[in-house]
Amino acid sequence: MVHITLFMKKDVKQPEFSSRNCTGCWRCVDTCPEKAIIRVGFLWHRHAKPLYYRCIGCNRCVAACPHGCFREKD
Repeated sequence: MVHITLFMKKDVKQPEFSSRNCTGCWRCVDTCPEKAIIRVGFLWHRHAKPLYYRCIGCNRCVAACPHGCFREKD
């Protein structure tokens, strides 16, 4: 089994994500130029999920999210 962490870019400052406040508005999904955020949907809940191995660190998701689910790392 290959771990995804092997494919993460080490020099990219990827944003942190918390699905706690995510309402599934999908603004981050539509904003991401690398399609590094996917939609996760269940019958009772939906939220975004970042794919960090695709992330280039542009932080457009940070600016796009109205609920503060994405934030820049310190």
